[in-house]
Amino acid sequence: MKRFLIITIFLMTFNSEARLKIEIAKGTEQLQKIAIVPFNSNINSQFEYQVRNLINEKLTLFGEFESLDLSQMLSFPFNEENFFVRDWELLSIDYVIFGKITETDEYLEINYVVSDINLKRIMLRGDISGLKKDIELIVKKISDRVYESITGLKGIFNTKLAYILNPEPDNYSICISDIDGNNEEVLFSSNSPLMSPDWSPDGKKLAYVSFEKGFAEIYIQNLLTGVRETIPTLGMSKSAPVWSPDSKSIAFVISMSGNPDLYNYNLKTKKISRLTSHYGIDTEPAWSPDSKKLLFTSNRSGSPQIFEIKLSNKRIKRVTLEGSYNARSRFFPDGRNIVFVHGNNGVFHIATRNLKERFINIVTETKLDESPTISPNGHIIIYSAKKDDQGYLAGITLDRKSKFELPVKIGSVREPAWSPFLN
Repeated sequence: MKRFLIITIFLMTFNSEARLKIEIAKGTEQLQKIAIVPFNSNINSQFEYQVRNLINEKLTLFGEFESLDLSQMLSFPFNEENFFVRDWELLSIDYVIFGKITETDEYLEINYVVSDINLKRIMLRGDISGLKKDIELIVKKISDRVYESITGLKGIFNTKLAYILNPEPDNYSICISDIDGNNEEVLFSSNSPLMSPDWSPDGKKLAYVSFEKGFAEIYIQNLLTGVRETIPTLGMSKSAPVWSPDSKSIAFVISMSGNPDLYNYNLKTKKISRLTSHYGIDTEPAWSPDSKKLLFTSNRSGSPQIFEIKLSNKRIKRVTLEGSYNARSRFFPDGRNIVFVHGNNGVFHIATRNLKERFINIVTETKLDESPTISPNGHIIIYSAKKDDQGYLAGITLDRKSKFELPVKIGSVREPAWSPFLN
């Protein structure tokens, strides 16, 4: 937890008020019901309700749970001795989270319990300690563990989101925020376009494209020091950088005489190797989780479609067959499914596909969707959308039980990139 606090110190504060804030657009009517009880403190401090409220905010962030209001609770247990299942059965609650806090001058120790009311058993007992000033990070850890105990999916509340903010014409910023839009920081600002942010697998660096020199240049920026470096290609236009999951290289696109092809940059040797050589357009690479293959977009078949290249032998095969436009693909963490932009008749949706099946699954209903990014637990997709001329971010859980938006008050936001899990 302390490590990431150090990282954010070196970023520039953009606005004390979050520009992005999740708004639930649609949720299922059959949400699981949770009750989060105020935590009991040995000195009856503000943390009793603060810990409870922060956990409540995290668990209900994406509209996956319905939370019981405090005024409806029949009891306020803080340990297993004063917890009674019948109090929660009467309220048709599925899960109850409760606990206690032991405070000293600077430190907190929090014990927490998750109870499954339907099965009448304790699902999780946990404890965590830390500095009082780190309460938000502590609660993210608790919320991640609680979420995993209920859903079986690793929690993502301690992850980050990078995106391009365009508050006004000729004003571009690469921003990083918590996944709920809080603690927004600016990584880099420019009067020239910025695009294609991508996280390193350890979450310590960000690659992106900047036109500050008058042409497309890839920068790799250290989030701790702010130091930037480029991929040396003698001034040739470069775009679409993506970090390999094994941290060994970055795949990207070089346009020679207006003909884009895929290249690979070895981060250790600093050597560049060419991956594709075709008269068509090859762009938008995306790594497989094992770093052995790349998806990419190409018009070599006559229209934009998704292809796959195996790095060991550079063998290429077409992946998408349905529709006249398929682009900007990404692997799910399981390596068996992909997400991409699917277009027909000028309407663009986010779609998914199991690579062993032929047919695609359209998951969004808006009309100009692009740039999907997947949560590191593989459960949520966030993507760019448009309403009139304003770009905003939207999201959907893979089970389609919840849809949400992350609008901005002024300007547009686009090209989201979800961080890996952060310690």
